[in-house]
Amino acid sequence: MSKRNYNVFFNTHTVSGIVISVALYIIFFAGAFALFKDEIAIWEDGSPIHHIERKDINFDHILKKLDHKHKLTGRDLQLYLYKKNDKISISISASKDTLASEKAKQGHFFYADINTVDTKTYSEQYSLGEFLYRLHFFAQWPRFGIYLSGFVALFFLFAIVTGVIVHWKKIIPNFYTFNPRIALKRVWTDAHTALGIIGLPFQFIFAVTGAYFCLSVLILIPANALYNNNQAKLMEVLRPESQNYEWIATSQKEIPSFNEFAKKAAMQWDNFHLTRAYIKNYGGSNMKYIIIGELQASERFISTGRIIFDAYAGNILEKKSPHEGVYTEDVQHVIRRLHFADFGGLPLRIVYFILALITCFVIITGVLIWIEARNKKSMTINQRLYTAKVGHIYLAICLSILPVTALAFLFVKLSNGYFEDKQTAIYWFYFISWLFAILFFRFKRDNYFTNKYCLLFGAILGYLIPLTNGFISGNWFWATLAQHQFDILLIDVLWMLIASCSLLFYFKIQPKNKMQSAFNKNPIDYKNIKALKAAEAKAISKKNAFKDPRASLGT
Repeated sequence: MSKRNYNVFFNTHTVSGIVISVALYIIFFAGAFALFKDEIAIWEDGSPIHHIERKDINFDHILKKLDHKHKLTGRDLQLYLYKKNDKISISISASKDTLASEKAKQGHFFYADINTVDTKTYSEQYSLGEFLYRLHFFAQWPRFGIYLSGFVALFFLFAIVTGVIVHWKKIIPNFYTFNPRIALKRVWTDAHTALGIIGLPFQFIFAVTGAYFCLSVLILIPANALYNNNQAKLMEVLRPESQNYEWIATSQKEIPSFNEFAKKAAMQWDNFHLTRAYIKNYGGSNMKYIIIGELQASERFISTGRIIFDAYAGNILEKKSPHEGVYTEDVQHVIRRLHFADFGGLPLRIVYFILALITCFVIITGVLIWIEARNKKSMTINQRLYTAKVGHIYLAICLSILPVTALAFLFVKLSNGYFEDKQTAIYWFYFISWLFAILFFRFKRDNYFTNKYCLLFGAILGYLIPLTNGFISGNWFWATLAQHQFDILLIDVLWMLIASCSLLFYFKIQPKNKMQSAFNKNPIDYKNIKALKAAEAKAISKKNAFKDPRASLGT
């Protein structure tokens, strides 16, 4: 590669990486915890999970209670059956029946307990796991946030490609020459290259799948054109279960038992587990039951099966075997499974979690390399101040997210049951705590201090999480292990490991590491900035006068 091309790729990699670094760090950090979204919700609630097989849920009892409360006649229902939780999410459309009341013409979304049928709205059921999952693609920023995360993923893909090109020749040597005792910039460079390559396949997958999910509206534009802008027809091809059935009339027959159809669907194939269900035109003469499920991931990577029943006749109208592939449907499931590690069980999600945190480290080292490289005596005081300011802001935002997240876990456990609108409570607590932490570390103007004490506070708060869970909910390690409540145990163990690693790194970071920093060798005296700028201006003036003798003669 020519020197010119190398410089082009290097500068492109640096600029694209610096521009997206903060957003990318938040995406990967929040995304790491989003892998355990369901476990976090169960841990937060603190109640034991019964692990009822989805086909054995008493759907008839749930539907009967919902019909009494919401008058389901003429509505379409969508039921999402969580794999572990004792709750299912239910979406109810407005009634299509022209004779329905005004109340029945309003749609609803809520969560229902499969045992008690107690319902909670989205904001009431909101959990810290849901918050971190949505922070993963900036959903807290309405409309714009998801597109921002999509373009960040796109630029990340660009940074990956240019990074491989730039570091290609140094990949193997850096594995053998890595030495944390040498110059700090060299440490960051070697660590950035080595760990970046280790996580490269994982990062590439996340960049591609993340861009697809968040920018799908752009991807569907060509497909929409093929269907003459008929979006309903397009969605029926991509998601057949979303097909709309026209309302005909109310049936006078008794509502058929959904339980029987659920069991019948589960028995169609071995190891077929229900994941979703749809009821079209509830109580109508053409009512349909649509039941969707999957095989175990160990049997087949993509194995979505679907059965559409005529509810009153009881016959099967359409059947899609999980052993058969349909490109237009399966490609979406492939992307989803790759992104959320929804195919290898808990071990794979743990691997994804570790690789996500390694990527966070790669992002931080990239920023630190940039900071170290730009703090030279040859640069002006304004350039050095700008670099230092960017470094302080970036590290304050990124590193403080660890103790703030740990503190949020303590908050949701201690406040569980006190807020009806949990969504607003979590929003306020998390973002205000994060803002205070950012401001404190930013104006401290010491990256060593920020790094060191974010790790320390993260460790202390991390150790308090399982202790608080034990005192508040009685879910101590030995109790959850004996009761086979492994979802709750997982979160406690996870934080114990995070806290232990944070404490280890805290003690590993010594003052001698700070002494290697360019900002320690060439410090900026913030108390005398004006004097430094005046001295620099005077030196530049003398230098210019020396170069041009006429300036000193006044000619």
